Amino acid sequence: MNKIEIYTSQTCPYCVKAKKLLQTLGLEYEEHDVSDTFDKMCEDLEKRFNKKIMTIPQIIINDKYVGGFDDLNAIYRAGELNSYLNE
Repeated sequence: MNKIEIYTSQTCPYCVKAKKLLQTLGLEYEEHDVSDTFDKMCEDLEKRFNKKIMTIPQIIINDKYVGGFDDLNAIYRAGELNSYLNE
């Protein structure tokens, strides 16, 4: 079973695109709406992954940091998404 986390807000078009891609691929995810806690999310994820976080969505698959929608889409198009997923 894969654990996919996506940090979003209700008004973010890239968040919608990321969720749609995951849904199209039949992947279930846990969504965290950070509309009111964006700064806390940035701080927590920066500590967790040692990366500067400044945008949403933020996507994590099986405790591996993916990044945002563009990153998710790039690994999907390159055929590398399976390396993040449990087989």
